[in-house]
Amino acid sequence: MTQRVLLVVRKLSIGGIERVTVNLANVLAREGHDVHVLVLKGGHELVPDDAVTVHRLDFDKAFRKTGLGLAYDLITRALLKPMLPGSGFLWRGFYGGRYLKRFVARLEREHGPIDRVIMRGQGAFETVWSWRDPRLWQVTVSWPGSEGGRLKGFYLRRLYEGKQVVCNTPNVRAQLEKQLGHHGIRPHRWATIMNPCDIEAIRRQAEEPVELPARPFIVHVSRLSDVKRQEWLILAYLEAGIEEDLVIVGDGPKRESLETLVAERGASERIHFIGSRPNPYPWMKHARLFVLSSRSEAFGIVLAESMICGTPCVAVDCPGGVRNVLIHDQARLIADNSVTGLAAKIREGLANPPSLEGDPELIERFRDTRIMQQFLDLPTTSDAMSGQAR
Repeated sequence: MTQRVLLVVRKLSIGGIERVTVNLANVLAREGHDVHVLVLKGGHELVPDDAVTVHRLDFDKAFRKTGLGLAYDLITRALLKPMLPGSGFLWRGFYGGRYLKRFVARLEREHGPIDRVIMRGQGAFETVWSWRDPRLWQVTVSWPGSEGGRLKGFYLRRLYEGKQVVCNTPNVRAQLEKQLGHHGIRPHRWATIMNPCDIEAIRRQAEEPVELPARPFIVHVSRLSDVKRQEWLILAYLEAGIEEDLVIVGDGPKRESLETLVAERGASERIHFIGSRPNPYPWMKHARLFVLSSRSEAFGIVLAESMICGTPCVAVDCPGGVRNVLIHDQARLIADNSVTGLAAKIREGLANPPSLEGDPELIERFRDTRIMQQFLDLPTTSDAMSGQAR
């Protein structure tokens, strides 16, 4: 039975949340469902398939264009935000939820009833937190930092109390349940569903011709930022003392300082920064090893994508879902959370790589049609049992 599905995301720029949203939209459309994606802020780097209808609406800008909205925005910024640090989303999300309710009503008048709404990422939750509907499932890909005090509990209650929450790994769910439990916050329902990958499309894109280094290499694909901790990646690579080059695919605020670090270590001829690429898969496919150095990693979609490309992975044992993604023999290359530990696993991964063949479940658990069906099976009525685990 076909369904009409609305996916809500903050942006469609290059990033894990955005890529996974596009993956889910594409497989739903490919399987004959009527799919709409609502983009709340911007980003045009990622484009869903033609069968997916994309709507772009910035509720903040729309509200500020009204006289009441401009006055409301000025008052909350000038008075309430200083009194309640970090509360900006409260005032935006209060009216954002009403804008979303109106958008859904208009969409249904034009296209027919919507069967389910899937929203991904805390930035999206914050933008429209006041909207409640039994068809809405919030997909959280991380936990909101430390447990915090009463004020943080007050904020988290707006985002999660009585809501239907999907976590993308068991470890993320355990962390979030612990944090919400600390504040006495009870979501209405929980589910755990991993991120979808279009396995055949990834392998097909990995065959596209690109300019690769002349020497064998290992690869890292990520935004260059504090949380991804590429300083550790570079230091571990140098400490490992391997013959392979290092290719870093990605861009971000840390690029200049990382390039300076590489130059200071005299490694500019061995470490290559090639910038952000919509299709990073050829570099994954041709690398001898994929390396992830993050401070925390809720899922690590690049780990799944690298294995799909046939390349084994090394990752630090950071908080999040790394141990849920790297299983079986791949778990052998989860490193101690240190530069030295990462260097040791880089050497081990090159000398004795895990076999990705003969372990179909390692890859198949990410198949997009399989993940899609799990989302389509989520309950969307308000009378089902609260808190039921899936």
